[in-house]
Parts: sequence; C-alpha cells; structure tokens
Amino acid sequence: MLTILARILKVLNSEASPWQIGWAVALGLCAGLLPFGLLTLVILLIACLFTVNLSTFLLVWGFSKALLWLLAGRLEQLGWSFGQQDWLLSLLSNSETLQLLHLHHSLTLGGFLLSLLILFPIAWGTTRLVLKYRHVLMPHLSKWKIVQLLKASKLAQLYQKMN
Repeated sequence: MLTILARILKVLNSEASPWQIGWAVALGLCAGLLPFGLLTLVILLIACLFTVNLSTFLLVWGFSKALLWLLAGRLEQLGWSFGQQDWLLSLLSNSETLQLLHLHHSLTLGGFLLSLLILFPIAWGTTRLVLKYRHVLMPHLSKWKIVQLLKASKLAQLYQKMN
C-alpha cells in the first residue's frame, strides 16, 4: 500500500504535464470499464501513441476493473437498451470491424457508451485537480509537521528510491 501511495505522490510531484495525467486517468478508466478484448487493446494503443503517463494509466486501469465488476449489470442493461435501436442493429450486423470490437455484446456496448460519456469530463476534471494540487495544496502540505515527519519515514525512503 505504501508503494502505491509513493507512486501516486511521485506522479503528482513529477514534471509530467497535468494533461498527461488527466488523459491517463480517463483512458485507464475507459479501458477498465470494458471487458478485455480488441477494443481494450485499441485504447492501450492510443495511450501508448499519445504521451500519457503510462504508470497512471496502468494503475487506474487495474483499479477500474473493480468498477466493471460492480457496474456489470447496469452496463449490460444500458448496452441492451441502446443496442435495440434498428439503425445500430443494422450497422453492427453489416460491419465486420464493429463485430471484431465486440460491440454487438451488450456489456461491451454499455461499457463503451459509458466510456464515451465520461472520457472528456474525467480528463478535464483530473487535469484541474492536478493543477489545484500542485499550485494550492502541495506548498501548504510541505509546511505541515506530519508531512515533515513522513518524509523521514519509510514512505519517503520508497519515494526517494523511485526517483
């Protein structure tokens, strides 16, 4: 647990652009909300092609798999209700590419729809949070006695080892 916390602090305090962190969180969440398949690999390729923070992407992807498990029933209902549209049924049945992406499965379609809805707000919101942390919270936190004590602890040693 201390290692994960140290990695999060390392990313937040690093020179990585807030947009790189924001898009890593958003793409990791999108990849986590989908069952593993070709569509997940496409998202992984997008994360690799654009310069997002890969450690943040992988961390969020791993944690958001629990969301898929918790939301599976709702995502399947969303995919089923949206997938009953005549235009979408004809598009999915006539397109081999969309069939390769498994968008004809209700869980995959529901996860993809939710991912499309939250992609930009999550990227923007995370970017804003990282900026707020770096400009407002980080200077104040470094002055606290508890933070100065923690810097001398095992967490700080792990953090220093990772740099």
